[in-house]
Amino acid sequence: MSVSNNQDKDKILATIASAVLDFTVIFPDMMVYAKGSTPSRTRLYQMGIAANFKEISSLLHIYGFLNGNWHQFEKNINYEAFFVLRKNQ
Repeated sequence: MSVSNNQDKDKILATIASAVLDFTVIFPDMMVYAKGSTPSRTRLYQMGIAANFKEISSLLHIYGFLNGNWHQFEKNINYEAFFVLRKNQ
């Protein structure tokens, strides 16, 4: 819940993305769920997904949770949470 304001959000998001990719290589049938501790942090995750959608979607199925249902991720929709699943390759 702390806010450091040390301008390293891109580095943190890249580290999280790398960890998710590594995890899904080892456990390809496992879903990875993500939700920020606040709505603004969830929005930050969404912006990271949207900004890197082409690269992410080439490796992972991406879903967003909205109004009690899971949907394929679409840009410009404010989701409450996310999950990803490794694509069969």
